[in-house]
Amino acid sequence: MGMRRFPPSAMTSLLDEAPRYDLAESTCGDLTVADLVDVGRLAKIPLGYGTSAGDGELRALLGARLGVAADEVLVTTGAGTALFLVGLLTEGEVVVVQPGYPPMLGLARGLAERVRTVRLRFEDGYRLDVEALRATLTPRTRLVMLATPQNPAGVALTRDEIVAVLSATDEVCPEAMVLVDETYREAAYSEIESFATVSPRVITCGSFSKAHGAPGLRIGWLTVRDAAWYEELRQAKFASAVSCGTLDEFLALELLRRAEEVLAAKRERMRTGLAAVSDWVARQDGRVTWIRPDAGSFCCLRLDSGAPEFYRRLRSAGVAIAPGDWFGDDPAIFRLGFGHEPIERLQEALELMTEALQA
Repeated sequence: MGMRRFPPSAMTSLLDEAPRYDLAESTCGDLTVADLVDVGRLAKIPLGYGTSAGDGELRALLGARLGVAADEVLVTTGAGTALFLVGLLTEGEVVVVQPGYPPMLGLARGLAERVRTVRLRFEDGYRLDVEALRATLTPRTRLVMLATPQNPAGVALTRDEIVAVLSATDEVCPEAMVLVDETYREAAYSEIESFATVSPRVITCGSFSKAHGAPGLRIGWLTVRDAAWYEELRQAKFASAVSCGTLDEFLALELLRRAEEVLAAKRERMRTGLAAVSDWVARQDGRVTWIRPDAGSFCCLRLDSGAPEFYRRLRSAGVAIAPGDWFGDDPAIFRLGFGHEPIERLQEALELMTEALQA
């Protein structure tokens, strides 16, 4: 029997393994249920079905933050499911900007008739080359997938760059939608706007996993301003999952009501971690270079030499990082997460990294 096959990913180790120091993770410290609500309130929550679009108040609050109407927000089981639903309904070629969230490329390859990629490079600061993107498009392109802030470097696109992407699709493939993954948008050091309102051909997705520190809720969303696309996606969600978990949606709503308080604490933690990494890089005598991120509790670094031995020493020391080949990038490049571990443990892990560089 034939079946679609999705490429394996080394990133499953983020869920399935427990290193001594986890600097591979891109989250910023996990919230608990007690951080959000009096646990006694959970006893009265009915565990029936939710709605196919998601809780109405949750969608209204999300829409208000993103500048769209409640009926233009579709709540999904995490951002991964949001990406899956869009890919599932796309008939034609898909263009994926890389490196990025690895499952985005894996989903495209598992679902699309053909996938083309546009490469971002460390030496260019992971900036998008819009002309290279334009050259990759064809009249068969029906979806362009990109992220801002980008994973693994935390580099954010500008409105002018998104408008240029739309202009390129207008010229080459006017039927194409542009999916913008904004999962890290609120994990920013200064305000980064949402692109949900730029064009009806832009779909955005996000979740509470990264900026808010609640990946266990498994709640994400899509903003979809094209009514026909929204209805197709809602029906696809219903056919595959019926609804999101009512308990997850309840806790997500409680989190969203306290979003500014939660985000402020997470951003302070990220700033502390970022400062520690900045100081650490400066002490390495050029053995590593880095790109300072616009958002996210992680950054990209590049080794000047000895990548295999460096990774081996880190594994022996129990320090997990995300090597470039997780993202289809150069093995000398790696993503370093500085927000998941408490600052004291981060500093311990950085000293072990110094030893691995100098050995």
